[in-house]
Amino acid sequence: MQLSTSAKSLAEALDALFISYPGVRDRLLTEQGSVREHINIFIDKEDIRYLDGLGTKLKDQAEIVILPAVSGGTPDSRTQLL
Repeated sequence: MQLSTSAKSLAEALDALFISYPGVRDRLLTEQGSVREHINIFIDKEDIRYLDGLGTKLKDQAEIVILPAVSGGTPDSRTQLL
């Protein structure tokens, strides 16, 4: 999805996203407004945890990738490890 706004920070870009998709907010952010523990957000391939978090400044045409962490499960009993 491409935003039609010129957001200056990740927080501004997410606010624009939440206007179009309000249900996404609760899946990405806690009640306190921080990124949920199992949500990974990257700006131009850089993890925001190592940048400025939601305050990270955006360059023109920045690419924001939001990925939920995947964990758990059990191996299929038919799968054999070599």
